[in-house]
Amino acid sequence: MSFFNGVNPHTVSQASDGFKEFKIGDNHAYISKVIEKPSNSGNPMLEITFCDEHEATIRYYIVDGEYKLSKLKQLYQAFGIPIGETNTQRWLGKWGIVVCREGKLYNNKKYNEVHFLRPDIDGSAPQNNAPKQPEQQNHGYNGNYANSDDFTDDVPF
Repeated sequence: MSFFNGVNPHTVSQASDGFKEFKIGDNHAYISKVIEKPSNSGNPMLEITFCDEHEATIRYYIVDGEYKLSKLKQLYQAFGIPIGETNTQRWLGKWGIVVCREGKLYNNKKYNEVHFLRPDIDGSAPQNNAPKQPEQQNHGYNGNYANSDDFTDDVPF
């Protein structure tokens, strides 16, 4: 078997280009993943992955420091997340605007980067293409919980 089995001008020309990038300027996007991890300098950090309707992805970082609270407020407002919501699983699938600019040179190429976030004022986000929100487990209870700490008690009294 050879590496080049199935490789011909037609199959190569029909192949996906692979990497899709957010464009410079406004991009309708939804939150697809949120990971809490340490930054390169060891500070707590959120790594937020945004996807657009064409499945291009871009990452945005909020590091614990001077601008943490203002960046969180911007994220909450831009994506319609209740102020102070810390359950990042509830952020998934929320739509907003990711404004990008040309980034710094990296490996002889400039990749676009997140400049800031803003709300979708005109409401033109492609909601029909939004991914399904993660299912919330209710453990058999179909009413409203008195609080939102995700604690469920299966004892019937």
